[in-house]
This record gives sequence, C-alpha cells and structure tokens, in this order.
Amino acid sequence: MDTERSAEFLMVQDMLHEQNGVDPILIDQEILRHHNAEVMVHPCKWENCTRHVAVEHKQVSKHLQQHHHINISATSGNTQQITCLWADCSDAHMKPGNLTRHVLKHLGVRWMCSNCEGTLSREDAFRRHALEKPNCQHAKAVIKYGNGSFTIDTAYLDGGWSVAQNVMCIP
Repeated sequence: MDTERSAEFLMVQDMLHEQNGVDPILIDQEILRHHNAEVMVHPCKWENCTRHVAVEHKQVSKHLQQHHHINISATSGNTQQITCLWADCSDAHMKPGNLTRHVLKHLGVRWMCSNCEGTLSREDAFRRHALEKPNCQHAKAVIKYGNGSFTIDTAYLDGGWSVAQNVMCIP
C-alpha cells in the first residue's frame, strides 16, 4: 500500500472508530468481487489477526493462504502437520489441507437437512446424508452460522467503507 493510500486508509479507519466507538470491521476487498448483495463474515480468531473472513470454504482458504501463509493444498501422507493457532483451539495438529474445514467448524458453520432437520458439520457429510437417507433425497441444505457471524450488505459499502455497518475494505 503506497503512502497516499495508507494515509487515506488510516483517516477512514479513525473516522469509523470515532463514529462508532469501536474499531471498524476489516474485510478483504477481494470478498466483494464474489458477492453482489450480502456476505456473511466472522472475526478471524487466528493468532494476531484483526480481519474478518467470509464464512465459506473458498474465502476461508484464501484468507489462510494470504494472511497466515499456509499452503492449504498440502495433504499427502508425508506432509508435516501444523498447529491450529485459533484462539482456544484444542485440536492442535493437522495436515494443512484439512485446515479450511477445521476453521469452518470454529466459525460454527452447520448444514441442516430441510427434511429431517438433522445437522452436519460439513457439506460433504450433508450430501452423503441426502444420498443415504431415503426420506432426505430431495432435501435442501439450510446453512446455519455460528455465534459471531453476521451479514454485511455490500450495497452500502460506498467507496469501500460503511459508517452504518462499521466496515472497511482492505485492498
């Protein structure tokens, strides 16, 4: 970020803090390219992270790669396990390729069957459930989000920030 943009960023950040009394919610501008109406976000509680992440597999993966420098594609048997640095995580060691699904659990994402109302922790588990349960073969997944997740209306992010939502996009 060049000096002029950095000064503008700090000015907007200070203005949002002054208007709302708390630090603004920081999201990656990249998220807006994939959402034209609303986006569900959650604070990232990875060690020393101040951003919010879009609550979906692809965006969590990008966040882990870009901001925490984790090669999430590493899944082979000889891949060195890494430690999850999410606040209060007790499931510490895993292959980097499993980390995105693990973080989605931290975010409280659940897939609920619209037919039997059973809840599953992963989308692939919901698909398997729908295939295996005769009464649920035509069911839809209802995605439930955990505590701390909230919706940002992208229509109100004028110029990459919103006073009303206390949100600021970071390039």
